[in-house]
Amino acid sequence: MKIRRMDRSGATARPLGRAGAAALGLGVTAALALSGCAQSDVGGSEAADSSVTTSPAPEESDMVSPSPTDGTEESGGAGEDGKLPQAADMEVTAGSTGRGLPPGLEGNTSSTIGAAWAPVEGLLYVVTNGSSSCPTFAEPEATLGSGGKSGGVDAENGVLTVQLVPPSDGICTMDFVPTTTVVEVPAESDTGEAVPVVLGDKGTVELEPRPAEGEPGPVAWLDS
Repeated sequence: MKIRRMDRSGATARPLGRAGAAALGLGVTAALALSGCAQSDVGGSEAADSSVTTSPAPEESDMVSPSPTDGTEESGGAGEDGKLPQAADMEVTAGSTGRGLPPGLEGNTSSTIGAAWAPVEGLLYVVTNGSSSCPTFAEPEATLGSGGKSGGVDAENGVLTVQLVPPSDGICTMDFVPTTTVVEVPAESDTGEAVPVVLGDKGTVELEPRPAEGEPGPVAWLDS
């Protein structure tokens, strides 16, 4: 009895080779399938991560800004540039001050001080020319007598004396603008006659009467 040896290259070996190849192909296919699943899982995870939406930053118009602190309240102190009202708009009452000239008054660019009757009885205007940031003001009340640059003046002489407030210390602008102060006078001095007025230590002017009731008098400017 002869025993046939099976050669791998023979017919019997061929089926085994096909089976092995088929098995190998199935293994590769399975491996690829597993790999695809893994990539799908990763991609799905990334997709899930990318699908997560975050709240957008609020636009500038949606943001509520705190109200600014109002720290710019003006003091309005006399002598501070820009804090005085215009003389044309100020009240004609004793102690009022304003930048410029009241209605009906003519300026003078060669004198430093002058005075005129205000349109209201018992009041006069004192106008000083000088720095707008360091103006000179008049005291709100005038007196009869009590002296001036030329010495003592008796009250019975009917001479009005206006005291001046020195300008504030500091750096002053080099402009030359008028500042007006309303000054109250004793009732007996507003008689409709010419009245001498001593303006602090500057000198004396002759105050002319009003041309008509309710109108200011002409400005008596001190000679420079």
